[in-house]
Amino acid sequence: MKKLGILFLLALTFATQAGAQAKHVTTPAEQFGFEPGTDRKLADWKELVAYYQKVASQSDRVRFQVLGKTMEGRPFVMLTVSSPENLAHLAEYKEIVTKLSDPRTTSPAEAKSLIAKGKTVMIITFNIHSTEIASSQTAPLFLYRMATSNDPEVLNELKNTILLLIPSQNPDGEQLVVDWYKKTLGTPAEGSSPPVLYAKYVGHDDNRDWVGLTQLETQHTAKVINEWHPQILYDLHQQGANAPRLYLPPWVDPIDPNVDPLLVFSMNALGMRTAHDVASTGKTGVLVHGVYDFWSPLRDYISLHNGLRILTESASANLASPIDMPFDRLGTGIGYDAKVAAWNFPSPWMGGVWHMGDIVAYQMDALESLTRSAAIDREQFLSDFYKVSDHAVHPVSGPYAYVFSPKQVDPAMAVKLAKTLFDAGVEVRQSTAPFEAGGKSYPEGTYIVELDQPFRAFAKTVLERQKYPDMREYPGGPPQRPYDVAGTTLPLFYGVEADAVDAKFTAPAKLLSSITPLVGHVAPPSSKGYILNDMSNSSLYALFSLLSEGVKTYRLTGSGYAPGTIYIPAQPGLEPKLEAAAKRFAVDFKPATGTVSGSALEMRTPRVALYKSWTASLDEGWTRFVFDTNGVPYKTVVDADMRKGHLKDQFDAIILPDNSPGAILSGRAFGGGGGRAGGRARGGAGSAAGAGAPAANAASERGNMPQVPPEYRGGLGPEGTAALKEFLSEGGIVIVQNKASDVYATSDDPTFQNALEGVPPRDFYCPGSILQITVDTSNPIAFGSTPTVPVFFETGPTFKLSGDAKSVGHYTSDHPLLSGWILGGQHLDGTSAIADVPVGKGQVIAFGFVPMYRGLSEVTYKFVLNAMLYSGSTPTSIQ
Repeated sequence: MKKLGILFLLALTFATQAGAQAKHVTTPAEQFGFEPGTDRKLADWKELVAYYQKVASQSDRVRFQVLGKTMEGRPFVMLTVSSPENLAHLAEYKEIVTKLSDPRTTSPAEAKSLIAKGKTVMIITFNIHSTEIASSQTAPLFLYRMATSNDPEVLNELKNTILLLIPSQNPDGEQLVVDWYKKTLGTPAEGSSPPVLYAKYVGHDDNRDWVGLTQLETQHTAKVINEWHPQILYDLHQQGANAPRLYLPPWVDPIDPNVDPLLVFSMNALGMRTAHDVASTGKTGVLVHGVYDFWSPLRDYISLHNGLRILTESASANLASPIDMPFDRLGTGIGYDAKVAAWNFPSPWMGGVWHMGDIVAYQMDALESLTRSAAIDREQFLSDFYKVSDHAVHPVSGPYAYVFSPKQVDPAMAVKLAKTLFDAGVEVRQSTAPFEAGGKSYPEGTYIVELDQPFRAFAKTVLERQKYPDMREYPGGPPQRPYDVAGTTLPLFYGVEADAVDAKFTAPAKLLSSITPLVGHVAPPSSKGYILNDMSNSSLYALFSLLSEGVKTYRLTGSGYAPGTIYIPAQPGLEPKLEAAAKRFAVDFKPATGTVSGSALEMRTPRVALYKSWTASLDEGWTRFVFDTNGVPYKTVVDADMRKGHLKDQFDAIILPDNSPGAILSGRAFGGGGGRAGGRARGGAGSAAGAGAPAANAASERGNMPQVPPEYRGGLGPEGTAALKEFLSEGGIVIVQNKASDVYATSDDPTFQNALEGVPPRDFYCPGSILQITVDTSNPIAFGSTPTVPVFFETGPTFKLSGDAKSVGHYTSDHPLLSGWILGGQHLDGTSAIADVPVGKGQVIAFGFVPMYRGLSEVTYKFVLNAMLYSGSTPTSIQ
């Protein structure tokens, strides 16, 4: 009788909740005129936002919130979904998880009480990669289910969870892809990927911005995670069309050693449970423990903030168009063969026609399973969250802290490092007086990051140097590729000396509530003019700004000043322009001491073209981001512009961003619309791009692939190549980055060769790691550099030079590794990472690395900026 009474009370409770939800809620089909998931039908961002607003106005289970704007000015929205009672007390539940996140101030007894009252907080991020379009259509279906269903299971989920839905992590791309799909619908290009990056600057790398936090969309979601402390994040993606139908954790090795083991067990368990639940519906082709490792912090924010990450990767269609994928074309990857049953893939999909609606169905099953688990195991998730946070604040290993002085080669980078950590929720202290730690003295203003704090894992991961394990496909075999990259160390990227201090110390310091930016200064008016140190990127941005204002400037090359020092002679109306530059870029204009004379480069604004391939390059986007953010002038050019010739009449320098030579010279004719298509352009043999996840439709014949419209085909072609040769012969400078260098570094030119050409991966392999080079600071390309510099090497070339070719930066060791993994470093020793090669009257400036890598590698930006400035300069002598 007691059991029957409880069941009656539960039924009564659910009936009461159901009664409160009497108002009609518009269905997705009523709103859009079709059921999301229908072949060849897509709702765009404007339509989706209107629907989300309507549902929030009709349902007391949903709250609609605009978190801010996207990079292109669209609304970036979040939907909070829970029971009406929970939504009425959101602040209370937010306070509960905030207290659980910091065991320094919450005792185990208090935590037990809070866990009994708290709700599982789960954030769900849909559609971060825009050609992985299905989840943007899944989101309204899932929202409608949660907003309307009176199933006891759903009501229990609403009672015990708070769901934070980010219905598109990339609204700009969602709109772009839907517009492109509708434009090409019914043409041979139907289902193809757009020929441009689907996030304004970063394309597929929007899911590699979880360290730098450079994009508005990343910042919005990171802030939600920092404030709400979710226990679970579910991230919906797609993979290649010939891959398994759905992937879920467990992850493959390696696992970031800073991720708490309890989180790893939790992800394994929850992933397996979700896979079971999807398979229990009769769906096949579900893979666990394959392809995806858990190493790089660039794509994992939540687990370094004490929550667990569940990833699903669904096999793709051609955007919203179905694709025929016969069984014999299914692929293989790390940990699986899609045609063979195994313990982690027990029920292969047998092939056939695959629809976007199939993707939606698998995703809905995963969503239902995860929300059910989050509700049923509410106390377990909250308890584990508290335990993981407790492990963070009571670490069993060092170091105790990282310490970095404000007195760096570029002081702005110390501030930026502190702010990047602060924006990620890390506690940063600043000393109020000089102190000693680890046997070293530090000045007032030094930043201190103690590692006994809740977000220890994030701080330690991005501050330390990574040691990626030597993993092979089989014993004695070739290297097993990381899914992304091997090394991500912010102090190296920023050029900041950050010291790990093992022993605990005390220092007079304050906990920062904000990071104070640097302030620039202009010395009192000087008849001798002004000097600007060129060791910082900010000084070069200020130089570009002054040139655009018509200020006469020089870079000194004679004795008395470091090569490249910026000199601004006295001239009418100068000081207000200096004040504006000092304010914007936080640089110091100091008075010239004595008469400045001798050899110099007279500067003018360089006319720079940034080449945009229709095989979209991530590096082009990141380069453009750096330029736009800092006011660096350039003009985008595409294949048609290049083919017209007469380039020297328009430009002093042309930048070819990282891309394969084939993409640059020949372009593409075919391109599927799902999964990895249009993703990482830093491909090539041994690339980390999409490791183990075949490119969309990679196994299918071209007849099954959409075509690229004619206006986006062909690359530079013979006309564009001839125009570049003419440009060089007339004195232009071509700046080539990473793999684009292979356009010039060929065995046909004995003065400029790729020393790695023909070297197999089993002999040399360096998958996205930070290496050290030695630099010739007297070369104009390296003005303002330190003698040694960390560079980000990712499947790029290195150069063997002879004749008149000059090495600007070269490797001086057979083991130049600073962070990550390298095999066969002796192949780099003595070769050049930066080459200055005369061609005709012009020059090729070649980088064997990615100088503006993902908006992170600040320490190598100046090489590109210097090359640009040099192209607009004239040698002279100041009298």
